[in-house]
Amino acid sequence: MTGVRTILLVMSREVRQRLRSKGFFVFTALLCAGIITAGVLNRTLHSDSKPVYAVALAGDVPDGLADNLSTAAKALGITVRLSAAARADDVAAAVRSGQLDAVIDADHTRLISNRPPPATLAAVIDAAWRVAAARRAAAAAGLDPVQIAGVVAPPALTPAVLQLPAKKSDDVGRLVGTAAGVLLFVSINAFGGMVLTGVVEEKSTGVVEVLLSHVRAHQLLAGKVFGIGVVAMTQFCAAVAAGVIALRISGTTVPTAVWFGLPSALFWFVVGFVLYSTLFALAGSFVSRQEDAQGAAAPISMVFTAAYITMFALGANPSSTTTRVVSLLPPFAPLLMPLRIATGSASATEIIVAASLLLLATFAMLRLAGAVYARTLLHRGSRLKWGDALRMTSS
Repeated sequence: MTGVRTILLVMSREVRQRLRSKGFFVFTALLCAGIITAGVLNRTLHSDSKPVYAVALAGDVPDGLADNLSTAAKALGITVRLSAAARADDVAAAVRSGQLDAVIDADHTRLISNRPPPATLAAVIDAAWRVAAARRAAAAAGLDPVQIAGVVAPPALTPAVLQLPAKKSDDVGRLVGTAAGVLLFVSINAFGGMVLTGVVEEKSTGVVEVLLSHVRAHQLLAGKVFGIGVVAMTQFCAAVAAGVIALRISGTTVPTAVWFGLPSALFWFVVGFVLYSTLFALAGSFVSRQEDAQGAAAPISMVFTAAYITMFALGANPSSTTTRVVSLLPPFAPLLMPLRIATGSASATEIIVAASLLLLATFAMLRLAGAVYARTLLHRGSRLKWGDALRMTSS
């Protein structure tokens, strides 16, 4: 068989083996359900329903007051339900009983309420009353309708926006980008751990000798990483799809950069997973017992955890010079770049440079790991150190 067919055969073996686990489907279902539930809760807790206030008009009400109240209430996001004009004495009982929130007593220029009215309602009534009263005073002074309009409703200011740099970071984008980084961290820890333990298990049971009699070491390495990567990608895609549904359900206004950042996160996930999982597989080839696996993988875990912590430390200011430089480096790019893209703070040049560097680093790591893997996979006995493994390759 050709090298590609051999790798595909190893990949299919890994995919079938991982998908037989019910735990994978249960965890994926729970993960997606949790993400969608978060969207439902956000919609419930941040409902756009407007507060409604019952207000009555009493006495000699100025013309246009009702229209002014409706306009001002709409501008401030509340609803004011007006009752027909009546005497102040007639509606006082309704205020005391709570049927009315306030009464505008035009004859005595009073605002009657059982308790201090909400600040928004008081502001709406005050603004509407001042405009209506000014209109009545202008008419009493003998001004014609055109002059009254000029006094009560003068021309608005003409907007003149300077071309200042737009603020590219936003809360929604930062949340989505951070969520993508968290998912990547969880997936690489979980499925990268599968790569690590799978290599050690094959060594400890002697299966690797049988496999190496049919396939080359670098083909076995690539097939294992890519096969488990397909399973991890399946779960990640399901989580991203659930995230899109959650955003739609939540009713949150989503910037355009977020919709670009979500699909691009798949690229960073795939390449980042291959990079780190290759290192996990390499670490697994250094040991012969499961008890030593975590120790061999400790340097990789430390680098990956440092990148994860850096995402939170620098993600608060994705446009800073430090964040821009660090996000270009291959160990940090899979976690930081999705956040910067989702917030719109990454330029096209930075994205291309970061992607190119990550691809080159991953390709170089696959080549190096393939050479080391062939020498260390059949090693038995005490755990190899990284320096010793590299020296075995160069010898």
